[in-house]
Amino acid sequence: MVAPQHRDARCGGVQQQSGRGARSRPQEPFQNPEAWNDRTFVDRADDVRAVLDAIAHDRDLAARVDVGRIALAGHSLGGYTVVGLAGAWASWKLPNVKAVLALSPYIQPFVRHQTLGQLAAPVMYQGGTIDFGITPFIERSGGAYEVSPRPKYFVDFAGAGHFAWTDLRSSVHDRIDEYAIAFLDHYVRGTAASPTLTSSGTGVFILRYDSELGTSAKESPRRR
Repeated sequence: MVAPQHRDARCGGVQQQSGRGARSRPQEPFQNPEAWNDRTFVDRADDVRAVLDAIAHDRDLAARVDVGRIALAGHSLGGYTVVGLAGAWASWKLPNVKAVLALSPYIQPFVRHQTLGQLAAPVMYQGGTIDFGITPFIERSGGAYEVSPRPKYFVDFAGAGHFAWTDLRSSVHDRIDEYAIAFLDHYVRGTAASPTLTSSGTGVFILRYDSELGTSAKESPRRR
C-alpha cells in the first residue's frame, strides 16, 4: 500500500511546508457541491498519478507491484479523490483500476453532476449510522449507491461516525477491515468471494450489494 502526501493533508510535515491544513478552506465549499468540477482538487489526482508513475519507473518497486491491477482507497476527501480517479470525473480516469474502496467519501459533487454512472470499476462504499454529513448521500434514494453501476456494495456500520476510519476512533476497525479485505481480495487478487461480501455481520446496520454474487433485498433509507 502506498499513499501520497497531498498539499491539503493535515500530516505535520506537509502542513508546515505548505501552510495549509486543518484550518484551510476547501477549494470550493463542501456545502456547494454544484460548484465542484474536474478542476477541484485536481492536484490530488495528479499526486496519485505521480506515485504510480514513480513505482512503475523504480526497478525494485516495479518488480514487486503489479501496476496493471490497481486498487484505490480513500477516506472523506480521499474518497472523493479515488471515486473521481475511477471515472466519476472522466478527465481523471486511471487505467487498470480493479476496485475502489470509498470510505465515508465526500460524494455529493458526483451525485449532483450525475457522473457516477461512469465508474469503471467495482466500488464498495462504507458509511456509518452517525456519519450524518456523508452517509445519507450514499444510501438515500437517488444517492451514490443507487446510481453507481454494478458490481457495487454499501456497508453501513452501526455507531460509526465520520472519524471511524481514522486513528481517532478504533471501535469498528475490525469490521471495516473485514469487509474491505473481502472486497479487495475478490476483485483485485481474484480470489473466490468471501461470504462476508453478502453477509450482514455483527456491527453492520445495513449491507447492500448488487453484483455477480446476487442482489440484496432493497432496504428503505432510514430517517435521520
